[in-house]
Amino acid sequence: MKLYNADLHIHSPHSIAVSQSLNLDTMLETCRKKGLNILGTGDVLQPDWLKYLESNLRKDKDGSYIYKDVFFILQSEIEDQESIHQVVLFPDFASVREVQKKLKPFSKNILDKWGGRPRVNLSPAELVDTIIDCGGLIGPAHAFTPFKAIFRQNKFSTLKDCYQDAAKNVHFLELGLSANTDLADRMEDLKEITFLSNSDAHSQDPRSLGREFNRFDIDNPSFEEILLALTRKNGRKITLNVGLHPKLGKYYTMFCNKCRRRILFKKAKKNLDFGFSQSTSTENFVIYYSNDPASMKQQYIEQVSINKMICPACKDELKKNFKLKLGVSERIDVISNYEVPNHPDHRPDYINAIPLIDIIRSVKGIKSTSSKTVLKIYNDLIDKLGKELEILIDISINKIEEVNKDIADVINAFRKNEISYIPGGGGTYGQIKLDL
Repeated sequence: MKLYNADLHIHSPHSIAVSQSLNLDTMLETCRKKGLNILGTGDVLQPDWLKYLESNLRKDKDGSYIYKDVFFILQSEIEDQESIHQVVLFPDFASVREVQKKLKPFSKNILDKWGGRPRVNLSPAELVDTIIDCGGLIGPAHAFTPFKAIFRQNKFSTLKDCYQDAAKNVHFLELGLSANTDLADRMEDLKEITFLSNSDAHSQDPRSLGREFNRFDIDNPSFEEILLALTRKNGRKITLNVGLHPKLGKYYTMFCNKCRRRILFKKAKKNLDFGFSQSTSTENFVIYYSNDPASMKQQYIEQVSINKMICPACKDELKKNFKLKLGVSERIDVISNYEVPNHPDHRPDYINAIPLIDIIRSVKGIKSTSSKTVLKIYNDLIDKLGKELEILIDISINKIEEVNKDIADVINAFRKNEISYIPGGGGTYGQIKLDL
């Protein structure tokens, strides 16, 4: 068997807020730089994108789909009537068209120009049954995020609650950018399910595509082999999950649903005698100071989880009461069974990585994600050292130091879990703090 790096959830130019220059060739260029072997096609149910894929992907002798030297799994994302997003994988184009036909009576936009992620008026269980009957695979996308996710606040807390009897046919769960294995394995309900770490990329940019990926140990890059790996049969499996540190994701910590400020709790510099109704606000944060910030945060989580807490910044500035929402980490605090992760024996390692472009930006103090200086350094590292994923995970620190010592120091620090983070939330990515 062989190892393949796979990102199985992306989008197409037919979804909202996706780069219009994303296509097979631009994706191919990024895959070659990053070291990705398998991609989800994204949005395969959308008619124009489906036609484009059918015209350009050829079927290899093992049944896998290939474009030049990158393999593809036919894939889409669907929103069900509970507003839960689901990742769907298809074995072939015939099954795609069969699902398209079956879902059309329940969807107003599945055949639209911007229907890349269609809304389907079926329950989660009904959608699972439809996909399985057509030979596909389905599981929850970005499962813990505050919007459009199975475990979001005031929604489901177990797979069974959501999928009912169809839960037996749900074999994978996508962690999402603000979660990792340590967070998800605090839930007993998930001990038997396979975790996927995918990018949900809206661009071919190397900062987006492949920022999260899975390393598959399979015989070939076909749907059948992916199925065996997700069900952990015949020795096929995922050997590694790689993704952003959850604090770098957009929804790690709680936030105001209106102003999107993130909520932080800090140790007071001197003893204070006030409750958590008092706070200070900045442009991006509401900050509470307490003698016991951990205890204070726990009380706060309990109130936010039952929709009892409003944003003090909005109350002061707008004279209106807007509710706060739990981030991924706090939602898991509420619905988890374990205070610490309880990893089942089959769970592979998870590496909390940082995209190489973000490392370069932080080292150089550059905010722009499209800086020519950053891209020049990025391409120089790729030319001299190899694929980005190898640089982040596999290549020795000594070898990286020979090319760029500052970059090597950051990579060494995240490999050792020694980097501090400003947590993301409310739709804003987190940041790394360099104290090296």
